[in-house]
Amino acid sequence: MIRGKLSAQSAQKNRLALILAAVALVLAAVLLSLPVVQFTTSIYTKRSANTFVGDEKYIAAMAEAEAVLEQYADAGIGGSLKIDESVTERVNSKGETTSLVVLSVQHSVRRSGWDFLRSSLTPGRMMQALVLCAALAAVLAALGLRGGLDLPHRDLTGVPRGLRLAACWLSLAAVLLVPVFAMSVTKTFSRQVQLIVSGQEVAGAQLLLERIDHFLYNGAAGGQTAALVAGLRSGVTAQLWLLLPVLAVLLCAVILLYKGAIAPVIARGALYAFVIAASLLILYPFYVMFITAFRSNAETTDMYFLHMLPTKWVWSNLIDIMDRGVLRYLMNSIVLSFGATAIAMLCGIPAAYAMARMKFKGKNVFLGFVIMSQMFSPVVLLVGISQLMNTLHLNDTIVGLMLINAAFNQAFAIWLLRGTFISISPEMEQAAQIDGCTTVSALLRILLPMAAPGIVTTLIFVFINSWNEYTISTVLISTPSNKPITVGITQFSSFNMIEWQYLFAAALLATIPVVILFMCIEKHLAAGLTSGGVKG
Repeated sequence: MIRGKLSAQSAQKNRLALILAAVALVLAAVLLSLPVVQFTTSIYTKRSANTFVGDEKYIAAMAEAEAVLEQYADAGIGGSLKIDESVTERVNSKGETTSLVVLSVQHSVRRSGWDFLRSSLTPGRMMQALVLCAALAAVLAALGLRGGLDLPHRDLTGVPRGLRLAACWLSLAAVLLVPVFAMSVTKTFSRQVQLIVSGQEVAGAQLLLERIDHFLYNGAAGGQTAALVAGLRSGVTAQLWLLLPVLAVLLCAVILLYKGAIAPVIARGALYAFVIAASLLILYPFYVMFITAFRSNAETTDMYFLHMLPTKWVWSNLIDIMDRGVLRYLMNSIVLSFGATAIAMLCGIPAAYAMARMKFKGKNVFLGFVIMSQMFSPVVLLVGISQLMNTLHLNDTIVGLMLINAAFNQAFAIWLLRGTFISISPEMEQAAQIDGCTTVSALLRILLPMAAPGIVTTLIFVFINSWNEYTISTVLISTPSNKPITVGITQFSSFNMIEWQYLFAAALLATIPVVILFMCIEKHLAAGLTSGGVKG
């Protein structure tokens, strides 16, 4: 009885999924028959100064624009041709009214998804892949139901299960290909066209112009294609973005066939999508830094970012910055950061242990002082720090910077390590002391290994703060050979010029030590971030 009821429910769900898939395919076909991209070309512009509407100069300019319009209309360029008129009037210093008339012949054409399917352009191949994925997803989902329409999804095995799983991935690919198609339209009709118009060498430029001519102008432009596409603008229509919910319905239908439920799968997929999007957003600046580090100077000043990758990888940028002292600056930062971290940890661990385990007068006052010390900015204390370093003869030295960075990070280290020690039961030390350990040996042998995650977390934060320090280093260090990397890379930026390729190459080298440190201790970092959460 129960088995029959489950079979009936499964059959009902599967029929509903098939109906949804069929409706989605029909709607997708309808949307693809509508215009998905609109192209507008400014094929002629006439500017006539000191011209007023209706005078002889205006009539002559309008006649020229109409002649151009008729010329392209007779050539069978297709689409819609019209004349846009713009009149600008202003009063000059003499009180005279002047007028500027701008007449522009605009060509507009819309192309449907099926038009792209028949083209040999890159967006056409993306559209072919989209249609193929959607059609195959529906076919495989239907094949996966052969002989098992009433079979619950939990009982799926072998070929039916594989077919439905493949249908899920293909429908997901179809959804993702919609924005990919939009990006390929922008790349083909904006980026590549701008490169060709600007006179840069582009592989297959002539073939691309011929295909654009046939696709947009019915082959009537001929040798004037390059001039026409200089004023080309493209934009996707709402019909294209309507494909997203339609294909999402197809995806939901095949998910229902494969999993028997939609909400849990969609929720998990949305989580993955969010994580991927957030990761791409975070990693994008690093991607820009990496590719700019190996660009030529001409490409780094490209305002339109026409090349996603360098046209020629200039590896000599790394050699150039090393010749200008970047390797020395990098070594200074490594010595400075490791030294400041070591001093902060050597002083912070005993102090944090005392705050966590010992009871003495003034303990709360000292903890309050530790917190208050975090309120002072290094900029406020620059004068006093400079005088102190001069008195100690440590001005313009790496050792002086090391001590200052250790001091400024000391309060943070003490507070974080105190929380870590509090979270460890005192009974562990008491047991060690019963076995003959002193307080110091119990700290070294028992407490520190157990507090390793918190110590590693404190270490990485102190190291990064010391590595990124800039203000004090700028004031105290005047000898070029003693500059850390944060100050040394400023030589590539001046008031009248920024050498972006060298600046990013130096920044790329500066990230390597931090990345290596993270790779070595990242397994302790997650545990350390949650340590100290127990109330002391």
